[in-house]
Amino acid sequence: MASYNPNVLREALRSRSLTPAALSERLGVSRQDVEDALEPEPEPRQALLNEIARELALPAFVFFMSEPPPLKDIITDFRSPTPRRTPKSRQTLESIQLAAAIQEAAGHLRAQPARELPRFEAAGRSEIDAFALAMRGALRISVEDQAEAADASAFYNICRKKIEDLGIFVIHESFPETDGSGFCLADPEYPVVVVNTRKQTRGRRLFTLLHELAHVLMGETGISDPFVRENTIERRCNQFAGSFLVPRPYVAVLLQNCSVPRNPSIDDVASLARRLKISQQAAVLRLEELDLVQAGSHSRWLAAIRNVGNPDYSSGGGGGGQTPQEKVKLAKYGFHFATAFDAPLRTGQISEINLYRLSGLKPKFQRAYFDYAKSITDSQLQALELDDEV
Repeated sequence: MASYNPNVLREALRSRSLTPAALSERLGVSRQDVEDALEPEPEPRQALLNEIARELALPAFVFFMSEPPPLKDIITDFRSPTPRRTPKSRQTLESIQLAAAIQEAAGHLRAQPARELPRFEAAGRSEIDAFALAMRGALRISVEDQAEAADASAFYNICRKKIEDLGIFVIHESFPETDGSGFCLADPEYPVVVVNTRKQTRGRRLFTLLHELAHVLMGETGISDPFVRENTIERRCNQFAGSFLVPRPYVAVLLQNCSVPRNPSIDDVASLARRLKISQQAAVLRLEELDLVQAGSHSRWLAAIRNVGNPDYSSGGGGGGQTPQEKVKLAKYGFHFATAFDAPLRTGQISEINLYRLSGLKPKFQRAYFDYAKSITDSQLQALELDDEV
């Protein structure tokens, strides 16, 4: 029988950017218990090892391996001046593991890879504007699509579907918002974007989606919050997202017959955001960049919402009760997941059980979801209502 190997725990803590003290606090156990687990003798209680393994998003048997296993869920956090590794919650680690498993399986099965994607190398404001507009043109997202969308949710569906048509997985996961709004696993053939559904309204998710698309086009794997802009990479990704969602040439059409106050109130920003079909914070930021509102409008908006709460965050949960499960699964796994794994499932390259093991998608829902996802036409996206999985 294999013996306990404390070096595995030591390496796991290092890779998770956690100290023994931080782990003990998370688990609600004494620091001495964790310190003792870092020694070969006496062997820790199995119950404690199970708790530690769960918190670190690892199977308990790894502590009895001769060597630490390779961890594929270590990604950079872009929310600091110098992007680096940071501690993440168990739920976030599990979300990264899901995305990595999907990416790895798609590559192993040689699923249809992403189309050749342009490289985001533009640096100056005008260059980023031009690149974002060209990318929007390549995706065939017209100003009419945006102007005629019923709301931000409808426009999100359009953008998500067009992005996934490129061969980019867009997955919805729920993890603590303190860990970020989304992340991407960049890859030339099988890029994955994960949008955090926790508290983000559809409008805010839209900005997160485009921010993460910028990361994909840069080839920069990592986790982000688009409104924490502490480094050049995040600022460029935000500029891309704002320019993509509100291109300068489209402003007149999108805000037709709508006056833009130079010093907008909270209500003004909400109204403009509804017209643009984007989040309120993204709206005031972009309008300030375009010099359509006074400099400092974004800062004043932040100060004004401090006592009433950020309108781009929602306390509502997901659906999934009476909503048909194929819709719930489409919301979670997206369009490209169905495209990528449909043929391998039909031809027996992957079994229903193995697809369930890698993704959590139960066999009884697989066929109905795949067929439904492939049946959605572009004209149906405007009216498509999808609930988050709960």
